[in-house]
Amino acid sequence: MVAIHEILKKPPGAWKVVVVDEHSNKILESACKIFDILEEKVTLVENLEKPRQAYQSLDAVYIIAPTQDSISRVIEDYSKNKLYAGAHLCFVSPPDEHIISRLKQSLPNMKSRKDLYIDFHAKEAHVYSFESPLSFFRLFSPQEQDNFEPELRILAKLCVSLGENPLIRYQRGLEADHPAKALSFKLAMLLQSELDQYVKLNPVNPFPVHDPPRPRAILFILDRTIDMYTPLLHEFTYQAMANDLLPIDNGQKYTYNYIGDDGEPATKDAILDESDNIWVDIRHRHMKDCIDKLMKDFNSFLGEHAGFTDKDKAANLNEMKRMLATLPQFQNMKEKFSVHLNIAQECMSVFEKERLDEIANVEQNCSTGYTPDGQHPKTLVEDMVPLLDNPVVSLSTKVRMLMLYIMYKNGILEEDRRKLLAHARISHKENDAINNLIYFGVKLIRVPIKKPKKYRQKPGDDHYEISRYVPKLSLILASENRAGRIIVFIAGGVTYSELRSVYELSAKHSMDVVNLSSIPPHTPNRPGVSGGGNTAYNHSSYNTSPGYRPPPQQQQHHQQHHPQYQQHQQYQQPPQGGYVQYSRQSPQNPQNVAYQNYPPPNSAPAGSQQFSPNRPSSNPPSSERTNKQKHNIFKF
Repeated sequence: MVAIHEILKKPPGAWKVVVVDEHSNKILESACKIFDILEEKVTLVENLEKPRQAYQSLDAVYIIAPTQDSISRVIEDYSKNKLYAGAHLCFVSPPDEHIISRLKQSLPNMKSRKDLYIDFHAKEAHVYSFESPLSFFRLFSPQEQDNFEPELRILAKLCVSLGENPLIRYQRGLEADHPAKALSFKLAMLLQSELDQYVKLNPVNPFPVHDPPRPRAILFILDRTIDMYTPLLHEFTYQAMANDLLPIDNGQKYTYNYIGDDGEPATKDAILDESDNIWVDIRHRHMKDCIDKLMKDFNSFLGEHAGFTDKDKAANLNEMKRMLATLPQFQNMKEKFSVHLNIAQECMSVFEKERLDEIANVEQNCSTGYTPDGQHPKTLVEDMVPLLDNPVVSLSTKVRMLMLYIMYKNGILEEDRRKLLAHARISHKENDAINNLIYFGVKLIRVPIKKPKKYRQKPGDDHYEISRYVPKLSLILASENRAGRIIVFIAGGVTYSELRSVYELSAKHSMDVVNLSSIPPHTPNRPGVSGGGNTAYNHSSYNTSPGYRPPPQQQQHHQQHHPQYQQHQQYQQPPQGGYVQYSRQSPQNPQNVAYQNYPPPNSAPAGSQQFSPNRPSSNPPSSERTNKQKHNIFKF
């Protein structure tokens, strides 16, 4: 990867000014701190779009995007009263011929030009993203299947920036007819051609020789259809759970409440990134293990400081929070622990309120194809319907459960689906999200043909029953057990579960695994595969967001390319008699809501009882489960 001292080595040995535009500033902020830049004999860092003071005795290093707007501003710096002695231009990606020609004609003060190939954001130590929210919708659109230029360009830049000319492996397309069935293959072929062209244009040492020598890197090009379970499952490791259940902005900014030094409640923003040692240490641990670690570290801190006795040690999260409020003399420690204490408490509050232990058990049985004791699940419907009926369970969670069940069954009968939708009381937009699974090769309707062999994950040795499923990316990388660098690109986005797998395998097998994503990591309650978010990206040609319905001409296009589409659209109409009138904002007394009017789906085993919120489930509550279970729920 290009280091900051290499970018700023010109002019050599001299003091300089660094000028960045808005785009490149975000890239630099994701990779380094302002102090790292100032250490390279830089007097100050300025914004290209803002008025600046002249430093005519110093050269300026411009780190900018190759856009006409940025070039115009650079030329303007030297058109009348020049601001700097000379210009060293560093482009985050290679400029086109028009920009190069314009620079030669209009910027005689240009002393050097360098292409950096860094037009992506460093999200974490092993994670890069080029922040293109529309990429997900565009890649899986039936109308834009050959528009891979952004992904192709960034993949090539990453390889060049890493100094790698990798061996490319791609995902074999599914047999199902869906828009992206050949996506990985097309991307792999185009990228190989792009890298070959780069070698031709740079015949002298196009990729540096690594010291010490290591095997040639491998690049895996996959797409989201490689694993449709992972984006929908509730993950209970710290980072994934927090981003799924809490309003964390862009995976990093967390706003929390705390008690100030004056004893009054206050609000503060915390940034969860590599600079937070506690975050880095616990983000991939299971939530229960995280809480145990926080408690242990906090009590160790108390034991290392005079004035505290064994009686002062915290026994649970509430005691820990109370004690933090009484330690104003340890401000730094107090702030660090307060952030993660609040995150853990909020997550556990949602976990208990929405009965996520029971929901996760259904999800894991669907995704693995096995119960915790290694048997094939035979009571999925009985376990699921009471949760669909429960007004406490959020609509997005119900949609996720239904999607997982449909994928597990490889499609369900039409009548069964109508009854399940009635139990869940979901709206048109959530129903549309389920219909959109056809664009990822998921069968929605069971047809009377020979059943294909299903993928099933055999029970492993995972310590927690609600975390049994292993992302397929983890299995792919584990089978590669080799030294050297591995680059992974998943078209359509990556999940926090898969990122955790990358870190775990990197540590276990001493592999350097790099993950590139076109969008920030998926969380199931945001726009994406599930369509369960509160907002949707506005895309003129195609959209998989819940409330989207294509205009008439696009409906005709979908029907021509997807014969099942017309059949799926019948589900957009309410079942006969209409959906149950129910508002999550104003919960009704279950006795006044006629849930019991709906019989169980036909797929329920014979003898199944009719489900009603007023009738206890045939399965005991989670708190009463015993015997063969390991750790099915959290207990603190």
